[in-house]
Amino acid sequence: MRGPASRAAVALMRRWRRNLFSLCAVLFCAATFVTLQGITLGTSERTAQRFVAMETGVITATLPAASWERAEQEVIDQVVGIPHVENAGTLVMGDQVPKSVTAGSWGMRLSTNVAIGTMNGLHARGAQLRSGLPLADDDINAVLLGERVARELGIGDGQSGHEIAVDGVPMRVAGIIEDAPHQSALATSIVMTPATARRVDLLPSLRVVQIGVEQGTANQVAQHLPMALAPEQPQAVSLKLPADPRSLRESLMADAEQTTLIITVVMVVVSIFTVVNTMQIAITERRREIGISLGLGMPAWHIALQFLLEAMLLGLCGGLVGMTLGSLIAATIAMCMGWQFMLPWSVAFVPFAGAIVGAVGALVPAVQATRINPAELLRSN
Repeated sequence: MRGPASRAAVALMRRWRRNLFSLCAVLFCAATFVTLQGITLGTSERTAQRFVAMETGVITATLPAASWERAEQEVIDQVVGIPHVENAGTLVMGDQVPKSVTAGSWGMRLSTNVAIGTMNGLHARGAQLRSGLPLADDDINAVLLGERVARELGIGDGQSGHEIAVDGVPMRVAGIIEDAPHQSALATSIVMTPATARRVDLLPSLRVVQIGVEQGTANQVAQHLPMALAPEQPQAVSLKLPADPRSLRESLMADAEQTTLIITVVMVVVSIFTVVNTMQIAITERRREIGISLGLGMPAWHIALQFLLEAMLLGLCGGLVGMTLGSLIAATIAMCMGWQFMLPWSVAFVPFAGAIVGAVGALVPAVQATRINPAELLRSN
């Protein structure tokens, strides 16, 4: 007499048409899981790479009001000596300069933001002078216009030296600047030196220094900045570091994995019900065979084990084929989209997960098979 394993394999092959639907359900579940894993890793890695490319590599340091009494070159000399620091300079913008100004030219007037800084600060941020001449640190009557402000005032690249009024104070337009890549705040601002800001009473209470560093070294540089910028009170220095793309990737991965998990759970439940239905049909079709086996003295647990093994083999085969198919689909999508093809090591356990799904689905039908009474079958015939 053959054992439960060989009987399960023979039954699986003899009734392959009936088992095909359950096999496809497990296969589809496994292939979808593997494909989603590949897409999730590929898109997260691509997103992280894009943010790496967008990373400015700029540390923003906020200094107390007393730091305005120190010359720009003195501040720069204390910072550029730190390893991995490329440039530094003063540039205050955004909420640190809450007051906007009214600029007028050619009879046109508009309200716009103010940025207070030096050419070193602009270069540290990554901004560039599109036309005109740079501002000197001690200039008290010249400004740079963001490209959008210049366009709205009707001032072109070849009109450097044109005079505008800033809150009624005459100012010479030294040039037009464009902001750093992937940045736009300076495009809608007027840039003036700290000396000019002091003259028109726009100097903010806090001084902000932009420090350009090599990518990936911001945390290392930040350890030395407070003492270098304010040796008398380093605790008063506040630092803002650029975003870490690795943290972003981990966050994206966590969100994507939650979505994948929800989809996978739904598909696993569907696969289990499919296996349950298939095994119940198998028991109904083979009631006479089961009854004869029990009547000839086969242990009930052999019958149960046979159906469990049959469903596990079904799930194992579906998981194995699904893992292979899902890997091929994920690789094809990655190649077409230009992503890096990646799969987690957990994918290797997909066939075993398919076997577990089959076992869970066959558990109740296997128990039902052991409760068939051979005497009832004989009386019915």
